[in-house]
Amino acid sequence: MGLDAKGRWTRTRVAKVSLSISPFWFLAQLTFNLSLKYTTVTSNTILSSASSLFTFLVSLAFLGEKFTWIKLVSVLLCMAGTIIVSLGDSSNSKNLRIIASNPILGDILALLSAAFYAIYVTLIRKHLPDNDEKSGHASMAQFLGFLGLFNVLIFLPVALILNVTKLESLNTLSWKQFGLIIGKGLLDNVLSDYLWAKAVLLTTTTVATAGLTIQVPLAAIVDTIIGNTPHLMDYLGAVAVMIGFAGINIPSDFFCRSKETTIELENENITLANQEHTPLPLQETIPID
Repeated sequence: MGLDAKGRWTRTRVAKVSLSISPFWFLAQLTFNLSLKYTTVTSNTILSSASSLFTFLVSLAFLGEKFTWIKLVSVLLCMAGTIIVSLGDSSNSKNLRIIASNPILGDILALLSAAFYAIYVTLIRKHLPDNDEKSGHASMAQFLGFLGLFNVLIFLPVALILNVTKLESLNTLSWKQFGLIIGKGLLDNVLSDYLWAKAVLLTTTTVATAGLTIQVPLAAIVDTIIGNTPHLMDYLGAVAVMIGFAGINIPSDFFCRSKETTIELENENITLANQEHTPLPLQETIPID
């Protein structure tokens, strides 16, 4: 079964799962960053927010997640909040008004990135266990470690070929840029991915993916604290995200349980009312001689 004496997944088993998932992680990152080369930041952010919708649809098809209209509307609200903030930032910042070199290609790459991300998160939920006694315990740190290792082993030769052919020269990379890459990798691709992957196993893929949009209201709060007053669009987007995220966390059977509870209470009231209106049987009187 690939478990050791303590019920933990063996390294070989974890490595196999990481190897099968690593290409989708790499393609999601590659298409996302490539889209920034051809389209605007606003278009990239708006189209990438579709990952919540893609994740929801994929989880319905392959994970058996129950469809509810509230969950669908909530996902769309999270997307709408991100879009509102992105449009507000683009209209208020001259630095973001950059002419896209190939907007159609960039937009397609952003959509592909959202689709690859949805596949990546769904595979994590499908192949990694819920840490119970039956399926065992898989180390998330080992999984992410093997994920990075396989990406280096598989795609480093590609980077070297691009460097030799001068298509992507590594000589132009300064030590400052290299340090920023390492810092981003540790804080963004390691720490945040670890916490997010744990959230995927503890909740659902849709909740974990939509939870990433919480950065919108958090950014508004931070801007308010440091004195950079956000625009009205930022507040509207933050409210939409918070409402959407709250709606996604409503259990699928919440309203069914509420309806069943209401019916039970009504039946109990009817029973009590019938008992109150039912006449008591007459007691026979025994004549005393």
